Amino acid sequence: MRSFLLMLQFMTRYPIPLRIEFTAQRFVQGMKWMPLIGLLVALPAAIVFAVADAVLGRELGAIAAVIVLITVTGGLHLDGIGDTADGLFCCRPRERMLEIMRDSSLGTNGVVAIVLAILLKYIFLHNIPATGALLAVLAAPVLGRMALTWHSAVARYAREERGIGEYVNRTGPAQAVAATLVSLGLVTGILFVGGVPAVLLPWMVLGLHLPPILLAILFAAYLKKHLGGITGDTIGASIELAELLSFFVFLLLWTFLI
Repeated sequence: MRSFLLMLQFMTRYPIPLRIEFTAQRFVQGMKWMPLIGLLVALPAAIVFAVADAVLGRELGAIAAVIVLITVTGGLHLDGIGDTADGLFCCRPRERMLEIMRDSSLGTNGVVAIVLAILLKYIFLHNIPATGALLAVLAAPVLGRMALTWHSAVARYAREERGIGEYVNRTGPAQAVAATLVSLGLVTGILFVGGVPAVLLPWMVLGLHLPPILLAILFAAYLKKHLGGITGDTIGASIELAELLSFFVFLLLWTFLI
């Protein structure tokens, strides 16, 4: 339970009135709960979306949901994708890339990446037909945080220092598989309650999980080549990218399959 609460404190802005020591063991144990953290991030966004969609229309519902997703996490993962874009697209040596990613100031590439991430989420969510949009709001954060476990499991930390790298380097395939099993259960439940036909359910669950896993692994491989590994920023970026891809997959599934 403490490992779960630790990750909830670390990944969200929910007020948890407990002081929990941040240890490598708890961090690694908490990785399997990442999909559940994603569901807790998604729930208030889904409630706001459902109300705004019914009362004010899909446009305001979609943007309201995106705003709530950002608010619950404090923009933590958007900061990651912004810093990652600044570093990767600076066309400098590896050491300089890592310095730029650590810099608290945001450059042009980072601003563009953040704006595109928000805009694309809004566009995808706005265009997902019928009830698929609400299910996407619930499931995409689950899939995004499941994907980060694979991103962390297949690469080492890029910087040679203590801190979060010490924890990330202890995350392996066992934690990623455990998180995936949790995600499979949660997403299956979301789709089942959402009325997805039983004959389509296993194929849709599989189709929603494979793309973000593949993206997370390929992104980590790219970073190993160019940065020598992953960082806290790229972990945040992997969540945002996996969420975007999940929204897009929902759009495809509900447009052509449901």
